[in-house]
Amino acid sequence: MRSEYEQQDPMMSASYRELQLLTEVDETPSVTQRQLSVKIGVALGLTNVMLRNLVQKGYLRVSSASWKRRLYNLTPEGLSHKLRLTSAYVHRVLEHYQTVRETLREQMAVMAVNEESRIAIFGTSDFAELVFLGLKEIGIEEIDVYSTGISEGRWFLGMPVRDIATIQADNYDRIVVALLGDSQAASRRLLDQGAPPHKVVTFFAEASATAVGGGE
Repeated sequence: MRSEYEQQDPMMSASYRELQLLTEVDETPSVTQRQLSVKIGVALGLTNVMLRNLVQKGYLRVSSASWKRRLYNLTPEGLSHKLRLTSAYVHRVLEHYQTVRETLREQMAVMAVNEESRIAIFGTSDFAELVFLGLKEIGIEEIDVYSTGISEGRWFLGMPVRDIATIQADNYDRIVVALLGDSQAASRRLLDQGAPPHKVVTFFAEASATAVGGGE
């Protein structure tokens, strides 16, 4: 049975990992199990199990390119399965987006944020895109994006990405942590850098959205 967290986050579900694997194999038939393991973010042993299950179900065909190299190809059934997973994933993301919208509206009302507020987003994942769109929808235009370990010239939704180590909390009304799974560690980092607790906001840190540190 999937955890409540996996049910909440479409990017962490088993079906999404399977979709990732099928997509990688479809794009690069010569991809190795080790490369797949890195790309989809699971252990090598689990990658091997996933591949064997997909082969047994008739979704993948394995052939030998050399004595130590295998090629993976999607069968017609595998292509159909990939389309079904893609459709289900899109629906789950849309449902997730609706949850983000509702949560943002509730929290922004409580935190007295308005269209003139300036917001920083910490994160550049798919979830950060949902947060960004949600903020735009409630009328907030002044948004900057931050991340860690960035290289010069990196962009996110048409905006330059800044190093979180350089953030000046005084310039923002709220700093929104858009990192599922790492939100608490990210929040602690911001607090250690001097960000006031009432400015740091996380979403889905547990079963629901929470504001770190509560009120002012």
